[in-house]
Amino acid sequence: MKKDFFYGGFFAFLPRVRTFLMETVFPERAVCRTCGRITKGTVLCEECESRLRSDGMVMAWDREELEPGLDAYVLRPHTGVARTLVLRLKHSAEKCLAEELASLILPVPSHISFPPDTVVTWVPMPESRRRERCIDHGKALAEAAASRLGLPCRPLLLRLDTRDKPQATLSREAREANLSGAFSPAGKMDFPVLLVDDVLTTGTTARRCAEALRAGGAGSVTVLAFTRALGHSPGDAGSI
Repeated sequence: MKKDFFYGGFFAFLPRVRTFLMETVFPERAVCRTCGRITKGTVLCEECESRLRSDGMVMAWDREELEPGLDAYVLRPHTGVARTLVLRLKHSAEKCLAEELASLILPVPSHISFPPDTVVTWVPMPESRRRERCIDHGKALAEAAASRLGLPCRPLLLRLDTRDKPQATLSREAREANLSGAFSPAGKMDFPVLLVDDVLTTGTTARRCAEALRAGGAGSVTVLAFTRALGHSPGDAGSI
């Protein structure tokens, strides 16, 4: 048991070592976070920036029906540069990537509007995983999105379950069971909520969070996911 714990902790620590070494040799905004090319003080090189802006534009603000009354909008498919940025933010604790992804939000299409009293929130992650990754990437994305939209951002959800099995490794049926009763509202609310997260896969997490937010009194719940995993297979995407 101790041996397994040691090796598990060691390999979980490796991404942080890699990030530290990279930042020491190539400080933030010195090299492209996708391909490693030298940049002109930007997170992405010109080529990767262009690909991020153009790849999968058909997915931009695509409306997904998760369940009656719950709308979701997706910025990009979970491929290419967008996928790389999401994974590096999650697993390498590169917080600057949250701002880069949030830049995809603007301009907001004319047919989409958020009431001025909308509050942005995120999916709370298990505490053990937050300690392991040294970042709450969901919070980072939500704060960056809220800043772009000019909306307040608050923690509106509590994670009740102690299970720490990543959703990305599970089938649709297992995801439903894994998150049953996992969330509750952090308090009473009487305003619209925009739930932000990185990847929309089967929609299980979005539905569970929406249930909890409505139980807290949320007038409406809308989901904004940065990427959409198409043709999902276990281990391919992220949390939603």
